[in-house]
Amino acid sequence: MPTRDIYLKIETIPGYSPVEPDDHVSPPIQYRRDCMRNMGHEDGMIPADEVAARRLTALIYREYLDPEYLVPKPDKLVAADVNEPAFTRRVPGTVIYSKPGDWLRIHVKNADINPHSFHIHGVRYGIDADGSWPFGTQSDDGRRSDEICPGQT
Repeated sequence: MPTRDIYLKIETIPGYSPVEPDDHVSPPIQYRRDCMRNMGHEDGMIPADEVAARRLTALIYREYLDPEYLVPKPDKLVAADVNEPAFTRRVPGTVIYSKPGDWLRIHVKNADINPHSFHIHGVRYGIDADGSWPFGTQSDDGRRSDEICPGQT
């Protein structure tokens, strides 16, 4: 079975709000809904001040189709989700689908200003390949050894 190359770039989404991820959309997407109709949301909507209070800079791992990280993969994460935001405002940035026996080579480029690591779920592997700082492992200057520094892959 051939190895599939996956290209991920660590990027930020400034001004992201989980209840209104994309503030410039047209119907049929409907954000800011509170189906529980909690206090202050009796009309089923989350007020604009609460949307603003939840804004943050999100960190994502966005998938690209090329090794130069120029062509982002715009495919929806869930094909049936009519409210999924555009790929430029999507958190999580990507979900990698594979089947047992698939071989993946995952390339990660850090386009953020801070170091980050890479950690995956749903795969069996040893602690030395975990990406979440194995016990007793660090660089000479005391930093984490699994970090991907800004600009590095």
